[in-house]
Amino acid sequence: MGATTGIKWTDSTYNSWWGCTKVGPACDDCYAEGTDKRAGGGHWGHGAERRLLSEKARNEPFRWQRQADAFEAEYARRRRVFTLSMGDLFDNEVPSRWRSDHMHTMEMCDRLDWQVCTKRVSNLSKMSLPGWKKGGWPKHIGVLVTVVTQKEAERDLPRLLDLKTAYNIPWVGVSNEPAQEWIDWSPFLDWTVYGTALDWLIFGGKSGGNWKDRPFSLDWAREARQQCTFFGTAFFFKQVAAFRPTDDMIPADLLVRQCPLGGRA
Repeated sequence: MGATTGIKWTDSTYNSWWGCTKVGPACDDCYAEGTDKRAGGGHWGHGAERRLLSEKARNEPFRWQRQADAFEAEYARRRRVFTLSMGDLFDNEVPSRWRSDHMHTMEMCDRLDWQVCTKRVSNLSKMSLPGWKKGGWPKHIGVLVTVVTQKEAERDLPRLLDLKTAYNIPWVGVSNEPAQEWIDWSPFLDWTVYGTALDWLIFGGKSGGNWKDRPFSLDWAREARQQCTFFGTAFFFKQVAAFRPTDDMIPADLLVRQCPLGGRA
């Protein structure tokens, strides 16, 4: 967690707890689990106790809220905050009180643009605050889901688009990281299919010591970018697959870093 981060598509990361359980192929070699292990570990897996962070850490967004005028004057836009980078907001094994407190913090810090990223979109409806589901979804909170296979796309993206419509979520998107196969995004970018569409697609290759352990192709990114351009969807190329990926490894035609609602990185 921090006011600054190396994650290219956000400004800050916020966690009120650490811990999660792996639920899909994107969870292999989880960077958050690795960070947890280096700090003592024990917060990953079914039955593992999640680690609630200090009250000071949990209140960090209120400091960013107070700094909103200064941030916006410097960057000419609002601060983007990714949550949770060390867990999942809709984790079944997180105490409901922790989740409610976390969502109330997000709700009150309305000078921040929140980016919820989950691998459990099926839990969003039953775990979100009641007021959010009755026409009161905060306009400063968007939702990303992690999707790395065609099967996941076909399972989770119709759910996400239904929720966008039902709760009037301001924007929804996909974190396709680590990309490991070609995915046809077009049905989920075309408004005529579901009556709404994805607003953002983030593409990224795997990093770290096992970065070569799965297929990766820049052509998948090019096809995704073309589909996003055709349908007017924001596209963000985060990184190539490499041990330590850098921006200078990205081909010039793929160095596209758009954000939803017309924003730019």
